[in-house]
Amino acid sequence: MGDAKIASEDFTDLQNLKREKTLHRSFIRVVFAVCLLMASVGAKAQSATPPQSAPVPQPVTPPPSLIHEELPATPNSPDDTSAANPSNNPEIVVTAVGDVMLGTTFPNEGGENLPPNDGADLLKEVTPRLKLGDVVFGNLEGPMLDGGESAKCRHRVTNCFAFRVPTRYGRYLKEAGFKVMGLANNHAMDFGAEGRASSRAVLDAQGIAHSGEIGDIARLNVKGKQVELIAFATYPGSNNLLDLDVALRAIAAARAESDIVIVSFHGGAEGSTHQHVAEGDEMFLGEDRGDLRRFAHAAIDAGAQLVIGHGPHVVRGMEVYRNRLIAYSLGNFATYGPFNLNGENGMAFILEAHLALDGRFLGGRVHPIRQEKPGGPKLDPGMAVIPVVRALTKADFKDDGVTIGLRGELWPPFAKVPGCSEWPELVRQALGSATCEIFPLPFSI
Repeated sequence: MGDAKIASEDFTDLQNLKREKTLHRSFIRVVFAVCLLMASVGAKAQSATPPQSAPVPQPVTPPPSLIHEELPATPNSPDDTSAANPSNNPEIVVTAVGDVMLGTTFPNEGGENLPPNDGADLLKEVTPRLKLGDVVFGNLEGPMLDGGESAKCRHRVTNCFAFRVPTRYGRYLKEAGFKVMGLANNHAMDFGAEGRASSRAVLDAQGIAHSGEIGDIARLNVKGKQVELIAFATYPGSNNLLDLDVALRAIAAARAESDIVIVSFHGGAEGSTHQHVAEGDEMFLGEDRGDLRRFAHAAIDAGAQLVIGHGPHVVRGMEVYRNRLIAYSLGNFATYGPFNLNGENGMAFILEAHLALDGRFLGGRVHPIRQEKPGGPKLDPGMAVIPVVRALTKADFKDDGVTIGLRGELWPPFAKVPGCSEWPELVRQALGSATCEIFPLPFSI
């Protein structure tokens, strides 16, 4: 009987202990749920807070439009930016790339240096990135022409590089979103005046503006603002950056009649041994390829609000001068066929630059691109070009260099970089940290 009583008491104690444990677990679950609810409410309240306007003269965070939560499934027509970009948006977005040569029928007309599917797919992967811009620019490296004769390579085909892009490829530029092409470079005249005239006619037929020949200035209307682009090179017959006085007069005249002036230049020595922006004139193969620092600064002094460089076939650093952005070389963007794409020559990027309506550089992004033989731009998930551009920028421009985040975010010098932008993995970001969340990658890594 006594044993039975003890057993009964033990059973009762066990039941009470189980109830206590159950209540304890329930209490823990309730506390955990309340914590999650509070964190969720706090995060929503924080995200609902209106974004603060960027301070003048140098904002410490990129503008809200740098948020690319989702790329449009059907990009807008390059001729109409009004629907996606209302006029009350206080900025103009420029996307720009370096050299574009989609394939050549010279010297072989059999198609050996033309891409598969006759080039129709060459730019498709990068088209959504290009169409992020209100203004989309590229340097047309070689004339668009059917037939003709190259005076440049008439007596020697070996070791003579001349390009002839089929005119039917013009529609690929249109489909990719290009709105203005530069025709000032060392290949624009590979087939003489006939080749350059054919290029202009092809671009005109596609509704793409152009600049290159003396007096040829691209004019666009963007969000109710007049934007003009002048492309320069170091060769006769083009807007010539070596004739500085004439060049600056042209820039000043464009500024007097427009709201935003963009200057493009094709200059600088070529190749991986020439990635730094030299002090003074750069010489290459016996040619004066320009004093690019002097030209870029003088262009801004004369009224340019953005300066875009190309020509060295490799990327170079970026500088901010008087609150205006200078990108000294964007590299080989889409160069199919007879191009060296080894190492640094295969690295490039799409520049996305956000400008205030007075031309001040607000921020932006580098979209890394990689090309491998025989060519064609691909998004680079390894983002190999970003540390290269950052190192070149720091080495060449010190405190005047643009600030480049680990994932390609761009800020003016001395901007306060969000501390956790270095963690692309969501689990490494602090709970409720809105700062990190405004810089999502527009593509998966």
